[in-house]
Amino acid sequence: MRRLLKLQTWTLRGTTAADASFVLLAATVIVPVFLFVGASWLAYGETQRQFEERLGRTLDLLYVGARATFETQQLVVSNALGLLDEMTDSEIQQQEARLHEQFKHLVRKLPQVDDVFILDREGRPLVAANVFPMPANVSAADRPYFIAHRDGGEQHYVSEAFRSRIKGSDIFQYSEPRRRLDGSFDGVVLVAIPPTYFNKLFEQAAGTDNYTTSLLRADGELLARYPAYPGTNTRLDRESSFMQAIAAHPEAGSYSTSRGSFDGVSRTVAYRKLPDLPIYVAVGVASDSVREAWMNRMATHLLFGLPATLALFALALLASRRAASQAETLDRLREEQVRRATVEESLRQSQKMTAVGQLTAGIAHDFNNLLTGIGGAIEMVGRRVPQPTPDVVRFLDLARTGVSRAATLTQRMLAFARQQPLQIEAVDANRLVSGMSELLRRTLGESVQIETVLSGGLWRATADPAQLEAAVLNLAINARDAMPGGGTLTVETANAHLDDAYAAANAEVKPGQYVMIAVSDTGTGMDQQTIARAFEPFFTTKERGQGTGLGLSMTYGYIKQIGGHLKIYSEVGHGSTVKIYLPRAQAEAATAAPELAPMVGAAAGTGPVVLVVEDDPVVREFAVAACRECGCTVHEAGDGDQALRVLEKQRDIQLLFTDVGLPGGMNGRQLAAAAQARRPDLKVLYTTGYTANAIVHHGVIDAGVNFLGKPFSVSALAAKIKGMGF
Repeated sequence: MRRLLKLQTWTLRGTTAADASFVLLAATVIVPVFLFVGASWLAYGETQRQFEERLGRTLDLLYVGARATFETQQLVVSNALGLLDEMTDSEIQQQEARLHEQFKHLVRKLPQVDDVFILDREGRPLVAANVFPMPANVSAADRPYFIAHRDGGEQHYVSEAFRSRIKGSDIFQYSEPRRRLDGSFDGVVLVAIPPTYFNKLFEQAAGTDNYTTSLLRADGELLARYPAYPGTNTRLDRESSFMQAIAAHPEAGSYSTSRGSFDGVSRTVAYRKLPDLPIYVAVGVASDSVREAWMNRMATHLLFGLPATLALFALALLASRRAASQAETLDRLREEQVRRATVEESLRQSQKMTAVGQLTAGIAHDFNNLLTGIGGAIEMVGRRVPQPTPDVVRFLDLARTGVSRAATLTQRMLAFARQQPLQIEAVDANRLVSGMSELLRRTLGESVQIETVLSGGLWRATADPAQLEAAVLNLAINARDAMPGGGTLTVETANAHLDDAYAAANAEVKPGQYVMIAVSDTGTGMDQQTIARAFEPFFTTKERGQGTGLGLSMTYGYIKQIGGHLKIYSEVGHGSTVKIYLPRAQAEAATAAPELAPMVGAAAGTGPVVLVVEDDPVVREFAVAACRECGCTVHEAGDGDQALRVLEKQRDIQLLFTDVGLPGGMNGRQLAAAAQARRPDLKVLYTTGYTANAIVHHGVIDAGVNFLGKPFSVSALAAKIKGMGF
């Protein structure tokens, strides 16, 4: 019995020890397993979050890059249309070589642009940046982008990828329609984009093969992809995950697919739409990549224990450094966004100034007609009153002064708008400055000492002499106002070369050779805020009533109109220097034309027989009276059709004096062409108060055109008629 009890006691003790050992063994297994499972769960979530964050950062970078690329295409299209300047198709073909060089210079530093093409309304290419001469018998009339612009009225279009018929390279295109003044379709401007540019951009952003990056249209057409897609079917069907995702969330979103449309790989994809374009940037990461990264991470823990923990610490440190590097990259990205915002603000300011210029030019035509009628009536009253009283003389002088000031103000506004008619010639700047010395001394007064520093061997400059004199005089008057107590005004000339670096740092500057005229003073100077606004119209630091604020803006507009450059250097308390850079001319300077004796007050019948064509009855009545004052026999008409009928009846008409802007569908240039086709010996004198017309292109009067700007006087008309050989 005792032995049985001892046996049972040993059995119980053995069981308790075994249980404890089992529990301990289980604990040594379960606790590490539990800890490993918990760590694995946390590690999987962390790994997935890292992939998602990188997916988002990669999408952000690609979105910014793709958006900047298409904004560049839009700017290229805008600049290309600006270079055409409403030219007809025949004019474009005639000037293909010049336009080709301009387009080539426009895109030569843009790797994202393969070429720029101008198509006519039939789909035929007229000019390109990298193709010259344009091959014949090539047409894009069957291309979807051309049909979309012509028939669908699309404003922006991004084509599918295809092989170019002209260059034989793989491209896709961004295009916009060309419009006539009435808004009708007149062709297409397109920018060819190499898909390889996006492939390189995507490869740099993706970094590894685990990520895929794509550029797609809203209809599922694949434009570019990394890694490259070797197949031929590049359009997703409507049932694909991508098409369903953008249908539900058209601006941005993400989705997961168990089988990729192009390579059959399961992925998580994030996408975002570009603004104002049916284009999406998409970034995908393979689902297996997350599991592989997690398993590799946990295998390190399983195999190495504590060393793996230390390795994890090293990886965390590396991740921290990578995060810091990515943060630095994001900071640079933010700086780039700020810079782009600044550039966009500058562009908006430029567009605002352009709008003001267009408004100014539109008003100028009617305003100059009014001034012509008012000034002409005042001049005729003065001529009709044989012995005016002093009061009449005083009031007539006041009226003439008012008309003159209004005309000057209109000319300055047109100069700012870069739409004043210019007669360009080769100018000797040394001779011009020397000839202005006496005028400057009389204008500036005795308190200002004038010094001139003229350069030897000075090149000839391209300029309108009268407008250049007015620009120098405006700068001199501003310098005098900056020296209320007197000082020294220095006018200096020199040859100058503006290199690529200077042109890149200053807007609207082309590198090349220039003639420089510098006007310096010892006055109060300007701070940077004043310099930044100095060229704005109606901006002035003078007291109210002491200036219109159009002097510098007029000078700036004129210099820009002839392709020059204007730069202000100033420091408060140390004076200012304004440098005018005029394009170098290859021709010799023109000699002064001989002065002609006036013919005002000539006897009737001593002048030519003139046909006056003007739609404004007030201006027409003054023009008729002015011609009669010059001894002319005058006939008149209100539009082109009526003028041609008068020419048929009156075979003795020698001079056609016509306004450029006429009603009825026939402008002055067209009337002159029709009249000279019937009467080859007929001479033509044009008048207008607005330059955006048939005789002035790029602000310069066409060669061989006789022109008299509005408002004009009887004496100016007389001199012009005399100068035409009558």
